Amino acid sequence: MGCTASMPASASSNESIKYNRPKDGKRIQQSQPNMDQMQRMQDIKLEKLMQQSKVNKKNQVKMLLLGAGESGKSTVLKQMRLLHLGGFSPQERIQYKNIIWADTVASMQTLIIQARNLGIQLESDDPESPLFQYKQNILNYKPLESIDTPAAGGVTFLKDYLVKYSEKSAVERRNKSSGRADAGWMDENNSTDGTLVSDQLLTDYKETDDLLKDYIVDKVNTPLTIKNLSKDDIAESVERLWNDDEGIKQCFGRSNLFQLEGSSSYFFDKVHNYADPNYVCTDEDILKGRIKTTGITETNFNINGIKFKLLDAGGQRSERKKWIHCFQDITCACFVLAVSEYDQMLFEDERVNRIYEAIMLFDSLVNSKWFANTPFILFLNKVDLLKDKVRKSPVRKYFPDYDGKSNDVEDALRYFEKLFLSLNKSKRPIYVHRTCATDTQSMKFILTAVTDMVIQQNLKKSGLF
Repeated sequence: MGCTASMPASASSNESIKYNRPKDGKRIQQSQPNMDQMQRMQDIKLEKLMQQSKVNKKNQVKMLLLGAGESGKSTVLKQMRLLHLGGFSPQERIQYKNIIWADTVASMQTLIIQARNLGIQLESDDPESPLFQYKQNILNYKPLESIDTPAAGGVTFLKDYLVKYSEKSAVERRNKSSGRADAGWMDENNSTDGTLVSDQLLTDYKETDDLLKDYIVDKVNTPLTIKNLSKDDIAESVERLWNDDEGIKQCFGRSNLFQLEGSSSYFFDKVHNYADPNYVCTDEDILKGRIKTTGITETNFNINGIKFKLLDAGGQRSERKKWIHCFQDITCACFVLAVSEYDQMLFEDERVNRIYEAIMLFDSLVNSKWFANTPFILFLNKVDLLKDKVRKSPVRKYFPDYDGKSNDVEDALRYFEKLFLSLNKSKRPIYVHRTCATDTQSMKFILTAVTDMVIQQNLKKSGLF
């Protein structure tokens, strides 16, 4: 009976066979994994990774904070940190104390100089006045030289911070002024050349000091008295000028005509605290303090098992070029509008009204293809400041089509809300909240409502709600 060799079952299924020939000459067959099977395993692994990525996205919310410079975006972020990250570190409290001290003294210097520019007579201008020496103290003082540089954030940070105190910076901003509102983030020709942040700023700041000295010599025609001033001396000088010189208060009442820190009156009232070496900044101090946002700041939270990624984008024109890098996969966009700044001009272009700039910016964002399916939240911020301002600065003077009562904050809020909602050319909902970003209790309620809404929107988008 003839014998036929039987073929292994695996060979009949096109499996490749590898034969090794050992030293004795016998052949040993060895099977390799099927290539199709390996590909299937890779596909399964990739599919699992994609499924996991989808699950992760369902459990992650990405919120973007947008708005013009000084609108209060970073204050909203600070409130989120207080609510969900336990607040601020000791190092941050030291940094803010240094910056607030410099801002407080520089703000008083600004009021003295602007009073002269506006033709406001100061009692401290009179050499016979007991306030005269206090004014000299302020004008002689170099606030940035009193800062603990490492504690304040280092030399690089201070170079950027010096922008607002450099006379050359102010001159360059005026020279570059277009006088037109500009969205900024879409125009490639509008990028900054970076010249405002350089070593030259240290020289510029000294030139500004010379202007302050010239002010005194020109005003009283007497040599400048140089004193070795302590922080306590300066704190007392700020306090006395703020409380006793009516011209300073009058100038402060017209601060919409020039650039002044928005919380300067709060800082003036607490100036002795910031002079105290043992003082630790409170949460309220930090909420009212301002450090300019540069670039994109990313902060992560975990709220009810959902991962929140909150992106805060610098709002000044030179910063908006960076926005487009964080537009992808946004769950919700929050636009912050400082409604109290209807009578103020931009820091970077003092011929452009801040709200006109915000209108242009909001219009470009809410109707952008990047946010075609993204819900928007509009924060009408700084409502507390608006209440005080509408009584003395008519909205109609800056917005001629305003038809509300001249001193009615509700009419003003309704007007600005309607104005911004009218810019939305899509059917996308816009959720509006009236806010005072420095008020922790009210912001806690608002931000809780906002995060709940965003979570629901994310679940709906994922098909789970």
